[in-house]
Amino acid sequence: MSAPLIRLRGLEKRYGRRRALAGIDLTVDVRQILGVVGPDGAGKTTFLRALAGLLVIEAAEATVLGTDLRGDVTELKARIGYVPQAFSLHRDLTVEENLRFTARLHRLPEAERARRQTDLLERTGLARFADRPAGKLSGGMKQKLAVANALLPEPALLVLDEPTAGVDVLARAEIWTMLQRARDEALVVLSTSYLDEAARCDRLVYLDAGRVRAMGTPEELRAAVPVALYRAWGDDARAIARAARTLPYVQAARATGRYARLEVMRTRAPEPERVLRDLAALPGGAVRLAEPLPTDMESTLLALSSG
Repeated sequence: MSAPLIRLRGLEKRYGRRRALAGIDLTVDVRQILGVVGPDGAGKTTFLRALAGLLVIEAAEATVLGTDLRGDVTELKARIGYVPQAFSLHRDLTVEENLRFTARLHRLPEAERARRQTDLLERTGLARFADRPAGKLSGGMKQKLAVANALLPEPALLVLDEPTAGVDVLARAEIWTMLQRARDEALVVLSTSYLDEAARCDRLVYLDAGRVRAMGTPEELRAAVPVALYRAWGDDARAIARAARTLPYVQAARATGRYARLEVMRTRAPEPERVLRDLAALPGGAVRLAEPLPTDMESTLLALSSG
């Protein structure tokens, strides 16, 4: 069997007395899109920077692509594409000049650089902006350039820190198309605060206080949530939510447009048929329709944060 792409045991990172990473254990064996999620301050950025070989860390074991993170990581950095939160390319250089600069750093032959650059610019829609300074690009185009730049050397590991934060919907979709294609040749590790993006990852790592609190596919994490969801439709969703909170097994209820979204604790709730009857019988006949919902990523992450 080949060595794991990532193998971590007891990974720690300290800033003075504060432990930003407090003992990370993680093994990744195959290429995939691995999403890193968690609340603000959970250690996501520190974790990604550690994987990219950008930090001095402590660990019982810490290898990425076969390189020990506790030693010389020069060769590892040549095999990684890294996209930080803040745009870090040269703003005064054009789109093409930035890509040429990265190609020279990786000593790509000119013909290979041209082939890869043409493909990436076409896929990102940046071909017609090749002569525009990077600093003059829109936010979405900056992020697409950053991803294209990271993909240019065809890395074995692509690390991205909130790559679509503040980006328009179209640019987000284009970036995700690039990442899904990159997964065929590289391990893609990214942090995200978007629920739909978390649901699209092959696996998720939930970080909190510098520790891995949960890990698995989105389906596995959803299945472990102790909350069932229901939706109750009516003319006054707020009134429905208020009334639903009087039911002893309803943990939370809130109005969303024309319906109330209800969270029910599985361990305290009756059978779904009884829940639906109770909702239909709320005072005033306010509920026109009640229905169960599949567990979504929002309730999954909320359950993890309170676990």
